[in-house]
Amino acid sequence: MRKTFTADQNLIARQPDNKASDRAALSNLLIFRPFVRPYMKLILAAIASILLVSAALLSMGRGLAYLVDTGLGGDDPALLNRAVLVTLGIALILAFGSYMRTSLINQVGERVMADLRRAVFQHLMQLSTSWFETARTGDILSRLTADTAVVQAVLTSTLSMAARNVILLLGGLILVVMTSPKMSLVVAIVVPVVVLPLIFMGRRLRKASRKAQDKLADVSVHAEESLTAIRTVHAFAQEAAAETRFNRAVDGALEAALSRVRLRGLLSGIVIFSVISGIAAILWIGGQDLLAGRISAGDLSAFVFYAFLVASATGALSELSGDLQRAAGAADRIAALLRADQHLAITETPKTLPKTDALSVSFESVNFAYDSRPDVPAVRDVSLTIEAGQRVALVGPSGAGKSTLFHLLLRLYDPDAGQIKLNNIAINDLSLSDLRGQIGLVPQDPALFSASIYDNLVFGRPEASLDEVMDASKRAAAHDFIIDLPDGYDSLVGEKGVRLSGGQKQRLAIARALLRNPALLLLDEATSALDSVSEAAVQASLRRLMQGRTSLVIAHRLSTVIDADTILLMENGQVVDSGDHESLLARSPLYQELVAHQFGQA
Repeated sequence: MRKTFTADQNLIARQPDNKASDRAALSNLLIFRPFVRPYMKLILAAIASILLVSAALLSMGRGLAYLVDTGLGGDDPALLNRAVLVTLGIALILAFGSYMRTSLINQVGERVMADLRRAVFQHLMQLSTSWFETARTGDILSRLTADTAVVQAVLTSTLSMAARNVILLLGGLILVVMTSPKMSLVVAIVVPVVVLPLIFMGRRLRKASRKAQDKLADVSVHAEESLTAIRTVHAFAQEAAAETRFNRAVDGALEAALSRVRLRGLLSGIVIFSVISGIAAILWIGGQDLLAGRISAGDLSAFVFYAFLVASATGALSELSGDLQRAAGAADRIAALLRADQHLAITETPKTLPKTDALSVSFESVNFAYDSRPDVPAVRDVSLTIEAGQRVALVGPSGAGKSTLFHLLLRLYDPDAGQIKLNNIAINDLSLSDLRGQIGLVPQDPALFSASIYDNLVFGRPEASLDEVMDASKRAAAHDFIIDLPDGYDSLVGEKGVRLSGGQKQRLAIARALLRNPALLLLDEATSALDSVSEAAVQASLRRLMQGRTSLVIAHRLSTVIDADTILLMENGQVVDSGDHESLLARSPLYQELVAHQFGQA
């Protein structure tokens, strides 16, 4: 069942700087509870090891007092020998406990982060296409990698260290009071002096940490955009400009990081000064009592030892507070990702679209505008009917709404008004897998994954056999160039198919659609990147494939238009005319202009 989250429509929006936001940021760490819960046994074992280590450390103070007062003061070599042996035993306990704590906590951290990354990616896959119009890919990747790495560091180190130091702090305070109530007043003064800066500066540190993470995400955005479009960058000789933009982003990230480091350094300095001043005061008061005979040397040694534990634990907690605030900023960004709630509405009782060779298609008063341009209708009052098995060409100037009709048919978006039906069933009443499982798409700019040719071909039908893959490749005029590659169907295509030509990528996209054997074909001029010889072979294959199947073709060539059963002429998001080639050529000035300019070459 899909998880639901509070809506957060703008992924990149910064939260307001107020107390409620600060509390919310820290509470965002609680989003990891469902991911931590399955590993409670490991966590309990780690807690037990932390308690073991803390108890061993706290016991050393009383042992030190006994040794000073009885062993060293009484000139007893045997007692000194036993003390050394006990110390070695405690050291073994500390080593074993530390190993268990580190090992168990790191196991939990690695597993939790793996589960979290899976959950975040699954959530992203379920978001509607419109959400990605305003999101930045580099920023999303930064949240999946850099931010989760920050949180992982907290889960695997900071929290366990914090737990240990809290135990040492509380245990040390109790033993300090038991050892010398008078000197414990000094500790009571020092601890608030250390804690107050944590409270007041922690908020600023969290904001600085959040800003640093955002600026680091900007670096990822610039790098991802420039590397993805590296051919365009080289073609326009804009390497220097790309470097300048990247360097500017790096400088911004550096400035934000240094600001965070300076705040953390200031916090650490205040804590260290307070801690050392407190220890100096304790030594002075304790020394006075020792000289006056009001306290033994052993009790003073134990008190200094416990005071040192309290001071070091407090100082460590101040350091860990910086890590916690940084993790809170990272968790804030991850939580914003998980709160994004732009999902397509899914019916609880979907209807079933019967498996058939062809589907009828109807648009009924459909209106639609993209979220990125809500005031500019992409489709306006479109009503049309396409019979099962018809071959329909969509023509019109750029921006007329042709590709938008494809997007709506695939239900990448829902129309703002009206409805779309396949075989008289509203597509909103179908499951997305059932709807899209009967549609084959060949875009003008095919999307290939950084994998083998075979993996790309079976992407839409993973169960296909090699013989079926090869047959589809032959019908798409792709088999010959594939077997000429060094590894044949196992050849890697490179990132986004960079190792292949435009025509080769398009033939793979056609083969991928052929392999699905769909009832509805959506072809965005599937042969536009092919040479004349390959185009003729592929056109023949497409004609055979479209025979008896419903086909919608965004046409850019006259040969495609002439072969269509019906031509839909679009302009400004509307279907302004329809008919065959001859009738439209005779009566439509817009169609005449398109034929003269866009379809001038068959």
